[in-house]
Amino acid sequence: MNKENRTPILVVLACGVIAILVLVFGVSCGGGNNNAAGDWQAGFSGAAAGGRLTGADLLVSGGSCSVSDAQLTVTGACVLEVKEFGGGLFYFGPPTKRARLVPQQPVTVSLFIQGTRAEQDSGPGKTVDLTFGTSGGQLGLMCRSLGACVLQLQEAG
Repeated sequence: MNKENRTPILVVLACGVIAILVLVFGVSCGGGNNNAAGDWQAGFSGAAAGGRLTGADLLVSGGSCSVSDAQLTVTGACVLEVKEFGGGLFYFGPPTKRARLVPQQPVTVSLFIQGTRAEQDSGPGKTVDLTFGTSGGQLGLMCRSLGACVLQLQEAG
């Protein structure tokens, strides 16, 4: 076996020895410091919580309704477009925007997100949780009573 044939074998053996040393050192010196784990884990705890969906993220695309930061008023029915967010190649913000709707009258809430439609009936004392991804979507609201319906737009919890 000449010197050129031995070089790859020596490199593989050296990497194996280093890997074993790192493993032995990590196991023997790790000490199980779980108290310190909370510090770095806390930084990741809110990552999946998502951003807050506000009235500024909603555009009226059909029907009769008005939007403020904390309240939606619907007369009959309306469709709201949820704006896309997080554009750009490298977006490091929240992957979703979330809110909670609290209707004051009976309503039907429809969501159309990435080709999927979901519908839920709700009313006073009930809540509807909303979650939209970066591509946005549509929010449809239809009053099931006469007159205008008022829905509070609250932070998801």
